[in-house]
Order: sequence, then structure tokens, then C-alpha cells
Amino acid sequence: MAKGAGSSGGDWTAGIVAIVAALLLGGALPIGLYFGLYMPKEKERLDAVKKLDQLNIDMEMMLARGERVRGLEEDGSQMEERVKEIETPFALGDAEKLDVPDVRATLLRLAEKHQLALRPERQQQLGAEVVFTGGDRITFEKGLHATKLQIEAKARFHDFGRFVTEMETLEQFVIIPESLVCTGDANGGNDHVFIMVVYVVERRDVDAIGR
Repeated sequence: MAKGAGSSGGDWTAGIVAIVAALLLGGALPIGLYFGLYMPKEKERLDAVKKLDQLNIDMEMMLARGERVRGLEEDGSQMEERVKEIETPFALGDAEKLDVPDVRATLLRLAEKHQLALRPERQQQLGAEVVFTGGDRITFEKGLHATKLQIEAKARFHDFGRFVTEMETLEQFVIIPESLVCTGDANGGNDHVFIMVVYVVERRDVDAIGR
């Protein structure tokens, strides 16, 4: 009986140990799987979420910059149109020849209209004209240029006055008088000699300014 009881107690103890071992091993396996498999995946997921958030932020910044660029381009186009409009009355100059041909031709027509003649000293010169290039070109701030023209004529005072008035009121050109010298007729006649220097404001290259 004692032996049987002892055997029964040993089996019971062994059974308890087996159950506890099974429980421990059974619980350890899912825990191992959790830490070994799930946790790294969770970290990858969190990293991916952070990257996605950052990409969204970067995309919003790029879109905002794009909007600003488009706004600047639109402002630039509007400014270009304004500059073109403002500079419409400025002349097209020839920088190499220091000339503004259209203005000079217009002033020659005005000189003929108001009966301005060549100075006596120039009447024998081949190709002499009342209006000619002055051989100078000056630069203002903001890139503006002006080319010099010289006007030398014999005329009655009132005729020359009408010439100057019409010259200064030309809508297609901006002409700035710099100096005027007037010499009366030594013989007491009505003709005077006028020497006048003007500067013609040139139109800028708007496309170059835009770049």
C-alpha cells in the first residue's frame, strides 16, 4: 500500500510538473513570436507613417513654391507689359552709330515745315543737314540711355520757336533739350542762327530686362 501510495504521489507530482512546463512553453512561444515578428513590423509601419507624413509636408511645400513661382511669373508678365506701355514714346536707338534715325528724320521734316535753313557756314558742306548726330550717348539710372542730336539752323525767331514747341510735344518721342545758343543777325535782319543740343531717350530691351 505504501509503495502504491508513493507511486501515485510521484505520478501526481510528475503530472503537475508536466502541466506547468507545458503552460510555460505554450506561453513563451506566442511571446517569442510577438517580440520576434510583430515588433519589427510595427517599427517598420511607424517609420513608413513618418515618411508618408514627411512626404505630404514636402509636397505641400513644393505646391506652395509652385504657386509663388506662378505668381511671380504673372507679376513679371504684368510688369513687362507696363514697362512696354510706359516706354512706348521712347525711341529705338542705334548704339553703334550713336544715332536715333527715326527721331532725326522726324526733326528734319519739322525743320523743313518751319523753314529752318542751314547755317551759312554749313551750306557748302556735302551732305550737311539741319539736324545731325551729336556723337554722344549717356546712361541714366535703371538702364535708360539717351542719344545726343544737334540742331544748327538759320531761321526767324518765331519759326524756330514753333519748331521747338512742336518738337517738345511729339507724342511718339521723348526729347530733352540740353542747351540753346542764339545769335542775332549782324546786319539787322530777321534771321538768327540757332545751335541747340537735345537728348533723345531710348527704349530699353524689355525682353533682356525680363531675363
